[in-house]
Amino acid sequence: MLVHVKFFAIFREMVGVKSEPKDIAANTTVEQLWNDYAARSPRIGTIRAAYAVNQKLVQGDCLLHDGDEVGFLPPVSGGAGHENARQAPKPRKQNKSQTKIAPSHSPTRKDAFVTRKPLTASALVKRIEFPGAGAILTFAGVVRDNAYGKQVDHLEYEAYPEMAEQALRDIIAEIHARWADVRVAIAHRIGKLAIGEVSLIIAVAAPHRPECYAASRYAIERVKALVPVWKKEFATDGAHWVEGPIAGELTPEDAEQIAGTTSSQTQSL
Repeated sequence: MLVHVKFFAIFREMVGVKSEPKDIAANTTVEQLWNDYAARSPRIGTIRAAYAVNQKLVQGDCLLHDGDEVGFLPPVSGGAGHENARQAPKPRKQNKSQTKIAPSHSPTRKDAFVTRKPLTASALVKRIEFPGAGAILTFAGVVRDNAYGKQVDHLEYEAYPEMAEQALRDIIAEIHARWADVRVAIAHRIGKLAIGEVSLIIAVAAPHRPECYAASRYAIERVKALVPVWKKEFATDGAHWVEGPIAGELTPEDAEQIAGTTSSQTQSL
């Protein structure tokens, strides 16, 4: 049977393949397919990987079927606060009470997107403002000129676009399940970004300040640990991909705990 395989970021560079059709035997798992590539390109076997089938994260024992789209995902861009984890993501049972999405957005609005165009906070705020909002908060991730003691010239972002946008929508759904009256829009830019340019914007509107802060913090923690976006730094010591966690390592509960701590702190402000 035939599957379509995609490589991203450092894996794409190591294997020398962006995407290709691949003939595989019946009952092949995604991990077996990965091991086949790793045997031919040993360097990729030294880097932790997440597996995606038809743009969804799966475990290594997921059986492949004819026509499947298989993505091999290196560690996502992460952030300065993330430590590199060592274990592959494990499937988690979702609480049914967290699957309901508050009908706070118009279905015609696109509140999660990946783009090569410059980002502006005002455009996202227009998507989430509503008369009952007592607080509107925007977070902007900006390209800085240094990292780990080295001078940075510019960054290049790469994404698995369709999967990244779905991951952003999933994060917004998680937020709605936790803070029913909160509205959120998230945009991530890809391509070459100069120092000072905005790579990520999260806009949050809420009736009150505490949940606005908490939802924003929750969103950034989930984005940096779930969304298949990769960052390449061009610094004084050369160009290298920034290694964060592998997609799915930070659970919603972990992010919720961080957001809860933030929320309790902001209530006294």
